[in-house]
Amino acid sequence: MKKILTFIIIAFIAITAARAQTISAADLDKIIKNPNVVVVCRKSAEYLKTHVSGAINIDVDGLNNSTPVEGTLKSTADLSSIFGQRGLSTSKEIIVYCKTGVNAGRMYWVLKYLGCSNVKMLDGQMDGWFAARKAITKNPTTLAATTFTASVNSKLKVDKAYVKSKLTDSKVVLVDTRKKVDYDIGHIGNAVNIPHENLLSGTKIKTVAALTAIFNGAGATNDKEIILYCKTSTTAGLAYFILSSLLNYTNVKVYDGAYLEWSK
Repeated sequence: MKKILTFIIIAFIAITAARAQTISAADLDKIIKNPNVVVVCRKSAEYLKTHVSGAINIDVDGLNNSTPVEGTLKSTADLSSIFGQRGLSTSKEIIVYCKTGVNAGRMYWVLKYLGCSNVKMLDGQMDGWFAARKAITKNPTTLAATTFTASVNSKLKVDKAYVKSKLTDSKVVLVDTRKKVDYDIGHIGNAVNIPHENLLSGTKIKTVAALTAIFNGAGATNDKEIILYCKTSTTAGLAYFILSSLLNYTNVKVYDGAYLEWSK
């Protein structure tokens, strides 16, 4: 009886924690006008067509370098300037969303890397907002500029040298989130392949039970250090959100240079 009760408590805690990192369209609608809440993301072209009413636009592509390694993050100073100019601060509650969850995942990881503690993802992304019949608009929203004071969590981002040093470490699992066809053409070391689309059901993230089975089945268990990458570490951001926020993994990193850098 005690074992059953313990299992129920653990399951309840896991479900509660998972729900705490996502937000439904109905719940977002209740708080979206709160000045301490910022809704952000979506590709610029998509944002101009339609977006969550009240949401601002910061395209994740604008956070990346074009050289020396395409797709890697700009400097902390540059990122802080971009976010501050758009009205974000580390003290605000930030809700990320996009079309499929991929760019929202990248944005989530960037914000956590810069020290934002209260970041959530819209459940179902834009489709979920549409389905709930909540307000949409084509009109851009702008917020007053503020000061974005980054507090970088350097443990969340690793470079090529770090990945090389971990290639034969049995306590580390490299996870490649690209499509299988790309993985089969070439990948880093003995990385396992978990295509990001396998983590989704439409634009909704799969259940905690299903996600746990996927990662455990690939050997990417909670007792290991997990290093995520893809081509430009965009889909890796979605996997980071899932592992760190929904499955409560405690040691997850993103190789920001990704396969684009590794293959050069």
